Amino acid sequence: PAKLLHATDSLGTVAPGKLADLVLLDANPLDDITNTTTIRAVVANGRYFNRTALDRVLATTRAELGP
Repeated sequence: PAKLLHATDSLGTVAPGKLADLVLLDANPLDDITNTTTIRAVVANGRYFNRTALDRVLATTRAELGP
């Protein structure tokens, strides 16, 4: 996609100075697809969210949406 968008200067690889949204897992999803639920951290829009921050976001969202 980065090549198609002519944006390889900022997208397409994980490297210093490039934009990336990442999900960091505790276990390899290629070994077991359920490992996609073992999220350790997320990098979104250049911001790092550790497990504690993700749990706070989840709790806030659940509280706002209700049962």
